[in-house]
Amino acid sequence: MMDLWLAPWRASLSLTASMLEMTLKAQKSIASVQGMSHFQPMDETRMREAFHEAAGANLRRWGDTADAVNKLPDWYRDLSRVPGGVMTDWFDAARRVKQD
Repeated sequence: MMDLWLAPWRASLSLTASMLEMTLKAQKSIASVQGMSHFQPMDETRMREAFHEAAGANLRRWGDTADAVNKLPDWYRDLSRVPGGVMTDWFDAARRVKQD
């Protein structure tokens, strides 16, 4: 159940990570171009700082997610702790048509 709830968050993190990687590769390739006199290439220190800032933002978002999960009501967490057979039996019993 939690996987279903967290799937959009994980997808957005994956997209963010791939966009960051693509941006860093693009910056490195642009920095290697020599024909631009007004362009100052990004050095390794600035790239490292940008990566650390992005990683810090990522950790803060995971902290926010952990806080949100901790604030969920107890009944919601109890549903994820019961054995799988209990939930499927309950669902099946609710969906079955009673025959007399």
